[in-house]
Amino acid sequence: MATITLTVTVANPGSGNRYYLDGVLQATISAIPGNTYKFDQADGTNSGHPLRLSITSNGTHSGGSAYTTGVTTNGTPGSAGAYTQIEVTATTVQALYYYCTNHSGMGGSFNTGSSATVQYQDREGFNIQNFSADQTSVGQIYYNSTSGSFKAVKDGGAPIGTWASGGNLNTGRGSNAGFGTQNAAITAGGAYGPPGPSTSPYTESYNGTSWTEVADLNTGRQAFGSLGTSTAGFCVAGTGPSGNIANVEVWNGSGWTETTDVNTARTSLKGCGTTTAALAIGGYNPPPSYQVNITESWNGSAWTEVSDMNTRRSGAGNALSSPYSDTIIFGGYTQPPPNTANAETWNGSSWTEVANLNSAKDNMGGSGDSSTSALCFGGRTIATTESWNGSSWTEVADLALARGYVASAGSATSALCSGGEAPGSPYYRANTEEWTAAAFEVKTLTTS
Repeated sequence: MATITLTVTVANPGSGNRYYLDGVLQATISAIPGNTYKFDQADGTNSGHPLRLSITSNGTHSGGSAYTTGVTTNGTPGSAGAYTQIEVTATTVQALYYYCTNHSGMGGSFNTGSSATVQYQDREGFNIQNFSADQTSVGQIYYNSTSGSFKAVKDGGAPIGTWASGGNLNTGRGSNAGFGTQNAAITAGGAYGPPGPSTSPYTESYNGTSWTEVADLNTGRQAFGSLGTSTAGFCVAGTGPSGNIANVEVWNGSGWTETTDVNTARTSLKGCGTTTAALAIGGYNPPPSYQVNITESWNGSAWTEVSDMNTRRSGAGNALSSPYSDTIIFGGYTQPPPNTANAETWNGSSWTEVANLNSAKDNMGGSGDSSTSALCFGGRTIATTESWNGSSWTEVADLALARGYVASAGSATSALCSGGEAPGSPYYRANTEEWTAAAFEVKTLTTS
């Protein structure tokens, strides 16, 4: 197998020194048994920051101890030839953390599976046992209902999915909006700079590999609602060059045309549906309004106010690809602050509160097909992703880059995250990541 070299640097994103792996702040590493992973600390910024591994998050700073099985170290951090490396095998502890022995809060996760994963040495024939749990259950496995194949053996479990890098935007930006599918998407508007920030009219089209600049919006804006397909979409309201606007523009695949304004100018709202049947949901206005719970419905010619949400919010996520009569909205910033984990579903006439996200967050990405199928990803300085199945939220694979104020596109099983804002330089990002979930479901095996 291979030796994977991870270049380690140290920088302060505004909250104290942190490790960056290959330029990514506190990156989560997913390791493969058989490979050796080398944390290269030759860069001068590593001086005084020895990197080690532990089974405890934040290592000795949280009462843990260094993990040494298969681990070797060399040299002095900040000098040529300095590194810590680990040979990952089938018996390596499957939830490790890298940390600085001198300073708290610098590290991140190094996974060869979750801490609940049954290891290979815990087996007898084909009877896989997790001896840390009771003996009445053999645990859970992933079963592909399409191919009839099994995946990983775990206790507990979540939908199998991964984020992979896509082509970068031509212009890094945050508070941009998007619509379409993973392989045919539009990203428009947003804030960019320096100098700035400036409000952008720029529009780019994605073909699954790369972004191409196309016709600009008539009115540059950021933090606006969006919906539709790559050939028929909307951008709704937002913050224009002089403040909040009610302006709506429709995309026909080659250019933007202004259409009927929403009734209430606002920013940081969400949208779903089509260019003939849509919703504009929530948002923010200056005091004394702050966050709003306004919902407006579009019938192809006019906007009409319908039932309000139960929770006032801005900067929420939603099932972007869902129809206007069957959607879900989640998280966001509330009034009074702070952000919320609350989620609500819309049935075409009213909003109903459902199970909360696992973590309160705002200004994240969202995608999905209906009120029973959605994905929530990122948020301000957050990389976590949660999947909604109609009754509960489950944490799944993190984004590679923790960021908020992103543009979204796609469904709950095939999503796109582009742009956004993240600590460090550049602040406005061009990164694109693609989410793909396999057709696996969790099966529980028992000894009976």
